[in-house]
Formats: sequence, structure tokens, C-alpha cells
Amino acid sequence: MSEKKLSRFKRMLGGLGKRVYNWRETKESMNFLSFMYESIIWEYADIFDGDYEKAMDVLIDLIRPMSEEVVSKLLLEVKVLGVPFKSLISPNLQDLPFVIETALYAVYGSWSKKIFKKPVYVPPEFSPEDVPTVILEYTSCPFCCNTIIPPEKLGAHKYGKLQVITIESMIQAMQDYVGNENQVVGREIKCFLNGDDNGEIRFWLYPKDNLELMELNDYLKTIK
Repeated sequence: MSEKKLSRFKRMLGGLGKRVYNWRETKESMNFLSFMYESIIWEYADIFDGDYEKAMDVLIDLIRPMSEEVVSKLLLEVKVLGVPFKSLISPNLQDLPFVIETALYAVYGSWSKKIFKKPVYVPPEFSPEDVPTVILEYTSCPFCCNTIIPPEKLGAHKYGKLQVITIESMIQAMQDYVGNENQVVGREIKCFLNGDDNGEIRFWLYPKDNLELMELNDYLKTIK
């Protein structure tokens, strides 16, 4: 079972492990990934007579289960230097920023520091939505930098939805593993395509026995 809070040794081990994992794994070109992502959106939009919002709806339904499976395997099965990644997962929500940052580095390598700012945990008493919140800002986006799809065509969606789903699935897998009864919901609330100075994703952790709180979240009313 995970520790109540990550020790300094575990944090040091995670810092080393993320570099080893990233070094040994084959990297996908971000330009290729963003091109493939955009091509799939175009393809589905053609199927739905140019309805990009509908295309995103269907694409998300397809991507989410695959993302959940891949992320769960990474978090719960991967070992680095003989140490399972899951040993870094803590039920203490204050450890979430460190674990998220570690996982992002494992995927993006040193580029993660050029893309993302350090995740920030906001306790429920300081969150406008009254639930634990993680804020992840980024200074550049590997997806929208190459796209020619006008953001208004996406309707209530933001272009970085794939990134949101992936990290949302990761946090949900961690919460399930440690037995925290939280439902994780993420939204990209700032996007470069919309003229924002930086990108921003927020993740809210709603108690599963009080999901009615979602109805009070204005972001969930306007962003898919």
C-alpha cells in the first residue's frame, strides 16, 4: 500500500527514475503526433459533414478507454531500476503535483520543462469550486502549434483535449489505486488558439458521494 506522504528518498528516487525511463524508451516525434491528431480530427469531421464538434465527441469516446488502459499500465506495471512507479503514488493529495511532474517528464523528457510549468495543488478551502484542484499551466503546446483548424469550429471543445484526457486518466488511476473515492474531471480553460497568453488545464477531484458539486462548476457548463 502507498505511504501516507512521499518521503524525501522516494522523491529523489522518482527524480532519477523518470530520467532513466525517458532515456530507455523510444520517443515519438511530437510533430508527428500532432499531425496525426489533426488528421484524425479532419477525417472524422468529413464523416460528420464538417461538424468538428461532433467529430471531437466521437474521437474522445474512442480515445478515453485507450488512454485509461495505457496510463494504468504505465503507472501500475512499469518498473525503473527495479522500483515500480506505483510506489511513488501517495493518497496524500499534496503529493499529486510531484507525481504528475514525474510522469510528464517520463513521457516528454527534458521538453516537459519547456512545455509545462510546475503543477500546483489547490486545497478545497482555496478553490472556487470547493474541491481539491490541480492547476497545470503550459508555456507552449505540442498540439496546437501546428494546427490550421480554427478554434471556433470545435464548438465547446478545446484543441488540447487529448492532453487533458491523458493526464485526467493518469490522476484517476492514481486515485483509484490508493483508494481515494474521487472522480477526476479535467478541462482546458486557456488555449493559445483562443488568444490566451498561456495554456492552462484544471483538474477537479470530486468526492464520488457528492458528484452534485459538478453542477456548480461554470467551466463544466461551457467547456466539454
